[in-house]
Amino acid sequence: MGRHFPAQVSAPLKIAVLGCGYVGAEFARQARTAGHEVLGVVRSEASRDKLRAEGLSAEAFDLFAGDWAQLPQRFDAVVYAASTGGGGPEAYVLAYDVGVRRALAWARSVGATRFVFTSSTGVYRQDDGGIVDEGSPAGGAPTADAILGGEQAVLAAGFAQARVLRFGGLYGPGRHHLVDQLRRGDNVIGGRVDHFINYLHRDDAASSILAALVGGPVGARVYNVGDGCPVTKEALAKWIAARLGLVAPVFDPSAPAGPRVAKGGRTQPNRIVSVALIRSELPWEPRFKDVFAGLSQLC
Repeated sequence: MGRHFPAQVSAPLKIAVLGCGYVGAEFARQARTAGHEVLGVVRSEASRDKLRAEGLSAEAFDLFAGDWAQLPQRFDAVVYAASTGGGGPEAYVLAYDVGVRRALAWARSVGATRFVFTSSTGVYRQDDGGIVDEGSPAGGAPTADAILGGEQAVLAAGFAQARVLRFGGLYGPGRHHLVDQLRRGDNVIGGRVDHFINYLHRDDAASSILAALVGGPVGARVYNVGDGCPVTKEALAKWIAARLGLVAPVFDPSAPAGPRVAKGGRTQPNRIVSVALIRSELPWEPRFKDVFAGLSQLC
């Protein structure tokens, strides 16, 4: 027997995507294809014009200081997918705490009954190679605590459907650091390489947002989102090199690590993130069963 999913909405939704960037724009494309009406809200006029050029409705707006009355005033659902823009702890507080609370107040005022917040498995701090799920301890660092502040505000906001989606390590078109590094001839992989990384393709992240909006139980839910097949950085680097026909990578713990580690100032943790809950409660399965399948279309 196949899995049973709760009834999904049948009527098209009017959806606002606050932070219509890497994942948000792909979600907007998928939602439009599914028959929903979507408005992408972005930081700059250049980003707005880029979305409009591909036929997506978009507005430029400052989520943290703008006058919300400038935006349309009727939506069924709001997706908050804003990012920090690469800043430190203060930027996290602004994006994931202050910004979320402003967005929640606006969502209530425009009649939305569904709210999705795109969070991160970075809220977990476990580093023992074990399995973590939605009930595992989280927080304990300034950036993680800021994200959790946003999560808690969403879950307590009282929407008929409130969803927090904790995304794994995102990759996809234009975002595949190891592929780019090896392709340009830099075959020295620095930092830790024996830890499991829980990957998620951009397109699957986007489809999980749509599933969270249209299906699942009433009330508030937190879901980990990933392909469910974590791999070590060492195994992935070796696979990429072989696929590209390049010399085998050299692993040097003393060499500089990737951009995420450099930006965050800490070593990536070693853990396996369970995605059993989203697969049991929502009408969602990743299109790419693992990072090898996803990267096969990119390299």
